[in-house]
Amino acid sequence: MNYTNKKVMIGLSAGINSAAVLVWLDTLPRQNRPQCLHLYHAHFIEHSADSLPFVLALVQWAKERFTNVIYKQTDHSIIEFFRRSKMIPHPANSPCSRLLKIVPMLEYMAFHQLDIDLIGYISEEKGRATKMRSKYSQDSKRKAFPIIDRTNEWCFTIVKEKFGWYPAIYDLRWNDQAFVHWMEGNIDRLPEDAQRRVRKKLHTDKRVFKHNNCLPCKNMNLEDMLILEYAYPDRLNTALDLSKQLQKYWGRDATAYYQVFAGHHCSM
Repeated sequence: MNYTNKKVMIGLSAGINSAAVLVWLDTLPRQNRPQCLHLYHAHFIEHSADSLPFVLALVQWAKERFTNVIYKQTDHSIIEFFRRSKMIPHPANSPCSRLLKIVPMLEYMAFHQLDIDLIGYISEEKGRATKMRSKYSQDSKRKAFPIIDRTNEWCFTIVKEKFGWYPAIYDLRWNDQAFVHWMEGNIDRLPEDAQRRVRKKLHTDKRVFKHNNCLPCKNMNLEDMLILEYAYPDRLNTALDLSKQLQKYWGRDATAYYQVFAGHHCSM
């Protein structure tokens, strides 16, 4: 791939896939690298604590390797966004992503007349890439998916080898002894369908958090919320407090949500 004389953007999400795109870009020959590299990060305070340090370290790393790097950061809180909006969105609706991240990034790209947006979709997300190309059909040549044939674990490997580290949220696995013990003691709080999903993963080597999303995230299933109680109890308390304040629920099923979390508060 040749990005000579191109102005390129990577939206750094603090996740492993966008980081892998940046690290991959550094593997290109010098003559194929972009004329100008824009790194855009929509920071949410609900991300894990080492997310912003991870992004800032990636930016510094990029500045040491590319000729012209420009960094843009915006700062947000989804909890405050939901509070102002007086709602917790249904998982099928994403006003937080659209209004706080996607639209500002598109405006930034248009304002700076950038040529290409490098997106970190991987092999299991080819459907998402197809939908994005269709959605932005008039602009499809500006959307590129350079690691679309790679796997999630490839992303972890290349980032670890060439950059050195990634956020600790990714290290928790479904076979972690303490986590397994805790989950087995709490799984009965979940409805049967959620229990089945958990049991399929429990004792496997899979990562519990596949994405470095907000904690909490409106996309979370009930079992994901329960996992917050183990891994990030303060974040679950924040979610429960907002739910009580707004008289709204997280997720798809109000009855199931209140059965699991009504009147519940985590000890820290």
